[in-house]
Amino acid sequence: MDPASWGYGTMVLDRAMVNQVVVGSLLLVVLALLADELRQSIAPAVARYRNRSTWGPVTWKSLVPLIAAVILALLMWGAVIIQLYLLVVGVAATIYSLRRQRVERKLMESRQILQLILAFRSAYQLQPSVFSTLDRVKDRVQEPLRGLMDAVIQAYYLTSSPERAFSALRERTTNVYLNQFAYILEMSESASATAVVKALDNLVERLRSHDELRRETESSLTSITGQTSVMQRVAGAIVVAVALVPGLRRPYVSPLGQLLYVGLLTVILAGSYYIDRQIAGLLERIS
Repeated sequence: MDPASWGYGTMVLDRAMVNQVVVGSLLLVVLALLADELRQSIAPAVARYRNRSTWGPVTWKSLVPLIAAVILALLMWGAVIIQLYLLVVGVAATIYSLRRQRVERKLMESRQILQLILAFRSAYQLQPSVFSTLDRVKDRVQEPLRGLMDAVIQAYYLTSSPERAFSALRERTTNVYLNQFAYILEMSESASATAVVKALDNLVERLRSHDELRRETESSLTSITGQTSVMQRVAGAIVVAVALVPGLRRPYVSPLGQLLYVGLLTVILAGSYYIDRQIAGLLERIS
């Protein structure tokens, strides 16, 4: 081949590559600009969704169901239906666990509210000032109650309006006892300190009765929660045994055997989930 022709061809090839690189770079820049514009336009909606649905901090303990499902699916190599089923169950169990943890973090037990009101009443009798007293006693309770009191105090200091401060509380919680507490404090603007303390005493008595009811309910549910725990352990034992023992796994290799395995495990898990949801719903209603 003529050296001149070879050099010309190489030059044309290099120029074509340079053109492709330039065009590709321009496309990347345009795509990056479009992606940034899209991110900025949807950022408010994403923030609102995150505030409503975030699961909170995810720890390795929260991912145990998913990790276990992946390991068991690998052990069940060759049984494709069971493998997919185990992965789906692992993802669903992890999501359910994260949502349950989020609900429990937001759940305010009556004993926490009782502790707050008792601390407020004692401090208020010494210095009958609502928001300075709240500021002093809020650190005696845990989250999320402490955060709600912080929001009330900050709203008052920003607006100097007790009405707006307690409106901020009502926007963040529907707890009946907290709303009654807010109403008493709101009425303290036009009532004597003695009347406020008496109203707080009445609220304390109702909270104590409520807390006693919760303890009795939890005690009566002990046997049911024990049954749920047994069902979950049985399901786990079946899955682990079939995955580890070749002799037990052999009947479930065929498509019919895999469907039988999936059906049996589904019945156990569905029963466990139903009982767990009923218990959780009951405890949420009396919290």
